[in-house]
Amino acid sequence: MPIITITTDFGLKDYSLAAVKGSILKELPDARLVDISHDIRPFDLKETAFIIKNAYPNFPAGTVHIIGVDALPDKNKKLLAARIDGQYFLAADNGILSLILAETKPDEMVEITIGKYDPFSNFPTRDIFVPVACHLVRGGTLSLVGNATEEFVSLNSLVPMKRDEDTIIATVIYVDKFGNAVTNVTQRYFRDFVRGRNFEIKFYSNSIDEVHERYSDIKPDEEERNRMGNVFALFNCTGFLEIGVYKSDPKRQGAACTLFGLKEGAQIYISIKK
Repeated sequence: MPIITITTDFGLKDYSLAAVKGSILKELPDARLVDISHDIRPFDLKETAFIIKNAYPNFPAGTVHIIGVDALPDKNKKLLAARIDGQYFLAADNGILSLILAETKPDEMVEITIGKYDPFSNFPTRDIFVPVACHLVRGGTLSLVGNATEEFVSLNSLVPMKRDEDTIIATVIYVDKFGNAVTNVTQRYFRDFVRGRNFEIKFYSNSIDEVHERYSDIKPDEEERNRMGNVFALFNCTGFLEIGVYKSDPKRQGAACTLFGLKEGAQIYISIKK
């Protein structure tokens, strides 16, 4: 049976997530459920897109992704079901699909019509997305749950800005559990800009002039206790430039997000050394 993933900003305190899972299991007792994340900041579409965009390629074809972020009932907001790379995505028409897709388009997409006019549905993630997900897992088609559409809200993805020929301005787009700051600079973009020249990565009063290949490269000849707390830059497994502190803990000794103020939206300057 195909997998159903669930991504929400519900957290774990309230009943909402359990209600969604229970509704799926009531209809499909053998359902294979995977939680991608429920710790997303409320209504944060960019954080949601970053997480899903980097998670879904690891799932097999036929997987159904329920995205319950900013999916509140709204008569002016469509609910969409889209097929992308052989997988299905159920989400509100709030721009999330455009952030996940970047420059491409869905292979197939419908505006969900089942339950659309139910005046008592105040929980679309459970009342609408769950039945659609179960239908798709059973082998159903998109055409039976809605009307074909090519229109969806588009949001601009954050891309690095060029201040001049020798400087680009990057933006922190995600902070992970360890407090490491992920920027919107891809490895390819960085290499095309640097072109083998000496560079400097600056944030507030700090600077770095090298990019490591892996976390274990940070002062590898030093004892572990001497490596902790060292600032580093590397391209993480998603291919984006990451600024962090070796073996950091935001709640204890501090991390890039707390020590240097590298929270979402913070700017980082990458300059070519003269």
